[in-house]
Amino acid sequence: MTIALSRILKGSTAQAFRGLSTVLAKAKAAAETAGTAEEAYLGARLFPDMNDLKWQVQMITEFAVRGAARMTGTAPDALPNLPMEGESFDALIERVAECAEKVAAADEATIDGNADMKISMPVGPGQTMELDGQTYVLSFFLPNLFFHITTAYNLLRMQGVAIGKRDYMGM
Repeated sequence: MTIALSRILKGSTAQAFRGLSTVLAKAKAAAETAGTAEEAYLGARLFPDMNDLKWQVQMITEFAVRGAARMTGTAPDALPNLPMEGESFDALIERVAECAEKVAAADEATIDGNADMKISMPVGPGQTMELDGQTYVLSFFLPNLFFHITTAYNLLRMQGVAIGKRDYMGM
């Protein structure tokens, strides 16, 4: 059985973003119930040298939009750059929804036709990585998507937000 690359990229992103929206909404409600400022949750870090919750959401949403654009053959200099915005739960939930729509709009046939396309991308100062489209989706895009979604989930659990696996799974 063959599974279309577009189904993997778009389906996984849609599910992950549903879960992310769910846990963010539950965190907003928890902050309101506790009378805690949202920034206490949004600024949470797992370790001092790691980025906070707000950054995790901002980064993974831009990453997903850029990943879908890469897989549709968008030239590197034309890839979308989303500003690192979203200073509240409502703004971040809206950002997730907008980015989910952008990924969902990516053309399936183009993504599927680009499985062998070479993707060259920066991975650090003066460093690039080149992958074919299939390897990019399976070995770079998906692990990054789930890493940052999981980190956001863990940051909220660490703050005592009552969320669980079903919330994370976007069910």
